[in-house]
Amino acid sequence: MPLWGTAHASASNKPKWAPADENSDYSKGDIYATNAGWVQQAGTAASGNNNASADPEVLVALGMLAGATDTTGLRAPTATSMRFVQSSYAAGSRTITCEITWDEGVTVVGSPTVAIANSGSGRGPHTLVYTATGSTANRKRFTLASVTIAEDDVLTIGGANILLAGGTISDTVRGGTAQAASLVLSGLTAVTSTVTA
Repeated sequence: MPLWGTAHASASNKPKWAPADENSDYSKGDIYATNAGWVQQAGTAASGNNNASADPEVLVALGMLAGATDTTGLRAPTATSMRFVQSSYAAGSRTITCEITWDEGVTVVGSPTVAIANSGSGRGPHTLVYTATGSTANRKRFTLASVTIAEDDVLTIGGANILLAGGTISDTVRGGTAQAASLVLSGLTAVTSTVTA
């Protein structure tokens, strides 16, 4: 199935036809693997309902795609993209939020962190901590409140990997023995956001 990725540990696993544009109803970030196949996140415009608690819509059935063991299917969830939740930040005291997307649903326990580089004012790096607020099955948010940033600072995700800080990030499909998710961000294209006045 050339339009659907099924390779283990590949950041390009998502369906090839889905756009990366976050403003699209069919954003690639809202699609993830389960053992039913590739599914569309519930509660999105593309799923046809606004009930985020509904079962995800199966887009293509590929039995055991996410894998029942650490040697079948996609095996371990792989980070496929990252973004700042808002495209630009104003100078001053702000909350910085970034979002990491995996190719499978993941479960977070504890308070893993992501470091955000800040070039320009000399402040940073900033350590963002996992928050359940705004997170979905395969997209997890990390935030830091009340951080001072200056005009023309350039915030960058991607220079460092996720740190567990005593927590865990693992897949949600295995019973009993969860497979640890990839914490590697360095292989993805770095994402920047420039601070404006």
